[in-house]
Amino acid sequence: MPRRRLHSFRMPAVLLSIFVVLVPGLARAAELLPLGTYDWSEPDDEFGGFSALVIAADGGSFYAASDRGELYRATVNRDGSGKIASVRGIWHDRFQGNRGKPVSGFTADAEAMATDREGRLVVAFESYARIAAYSPPDMMPVALSSWDRFKAIWGNEGFESLLVLPDDRLMVIVEAQSNGGYPTYIEEGGEWQAGPPLPVPDDFHAVDATIGPDGKVYLLERRHSLITGYQSRVRRLALPDDGVWRDAADELLLTRPGELDNMEGIGLWRTSGGRTIVTLISDDNFSPFQRTIIAEYELNE
Repeated sequence: MPRRRLHSFRMPAVLLSIFVVLVPGLARAAELLPLGTYDWSEPDDEFGGFSALVIAADGGSFYAASDRGELYRATVNRDGSGKIASVRGIWHDRFQGNRGKPVSGFTADAEAMATDREGRLVVAFESYARIAAYSPPDMMPVALSSWDRFKAIWGNEGFESLLVLPDDRLMVIVEAQSNGGYPTYIEEGGEWQAGPPLPVPDDFHAVDATIGPDGKVYLLERRHSLITGYQSRVRRLALPDDGVWRDAADELLLTRPGELDNMEGIGLWRTSGGRTIVTLISDDNFSPFQRTIIAEYELNE
């Protein structure tokens, strides 16, 4: 009896797409789709080293803060498709310390920013670790932590991310991992308490975070190799419930090593049509061999 030839079955593309939508668990995962990159430069000696970003709700302007404690305000011009056509710095000045003097050296390293309900810029500093609020162009701080509250983490692996939570409390995330997670601190009635460590599965380091309109944390992480360069990742997590980060994170973006640069700041905004855009900015370490890159992505889910 002759053998019957077995033919492989290929589902037509249209049926396959319907199948993925209708069958639970097979829906396409959320992801960040690249929109483009822009090399930003300004003709002054203070430009560069940006580690913190706050972008306007319409993506038309932003604040960026540097490792030298310089705050820049810039406008963003976009083409018909919404991509960045040009960025122009319109103002910059140095943060001041508690005694009214411009920050420098150990006191200057601004690493994270967010806007609170009063419209102030809340800034987390590394090295001399502290949190303060500013109302530009006034660069005098309103201290939000005592000068020695975070003395245990003074140095180069301290605060990297700052969030204003939906209930207006503040949360800061520490870069250096401890016991498999990033340590956090939460402001409770003017006092800073240790919060739940944010889980991390590998050797990435947290470098910035923001909260989206969905109420979730968008966490920017970085890994570096002298051979392959910088690699960036963006994960999305639900805020902790009863002091525990319960839900698994969505990995929205994982760049190839060397694809971008030292991306250290993240912002999130929405277009007039309701599209969610994530904006990243790089820290060039004030090096002639690195660039200040602004990269943008659209959330697809």
